Amino acid sequence: MVSSNSKKNNSKKNNSKKNNSKKKEKFNVVESSYTDLIDLISVSYTQSDRSKITWKEQLQDYGILFLKYLFLVVILTLNFLGLSVSLNCNADQEMFHRIMSAIFAFFFGFVYLIINYYTYKVLSQGKICKMDREKLFPFKT
Repeated sequence: MVSSNSKKNNSKKNNSKKNNSKKKEKFNVVESSYTDLIDLISVSYTQSDRSKITWKEQLQDYGILFLKYLFLVVILTLNFLGLSVSLNCNADQEMFHRIMSAIFAFFFGFVYLIINYYTYKVLSQGKICKMDREKLFPFKT
């Protein structure tokens, strides 16, 4: 009886050790993902020691940084373009519809322009929105 109880206790201890090691592995994965995120955001990808970086590596780092900012500017421009198209196309709708459409167009600019405006309004309904030349974002109350 004593030996069977001690075996059960030992198996419980081993199971708890396995569970603890699984928890530690989970934390290592989370820690690794944070370092990957920091590496993605950081300016210098090549080396952590700044004294050993060559001019080619530094030029590559700035090129990648430039591409990141260019991507952000393009996405933001598409979002504002979608917002402008949404406000111009829905100028005759009621206020709630204009606000909801504008929020959707700003959050999903490219998707709004392709799916909602081009395929739905232009191809399906045959309606082409007239853009206001005086105001880029005509929000009438």
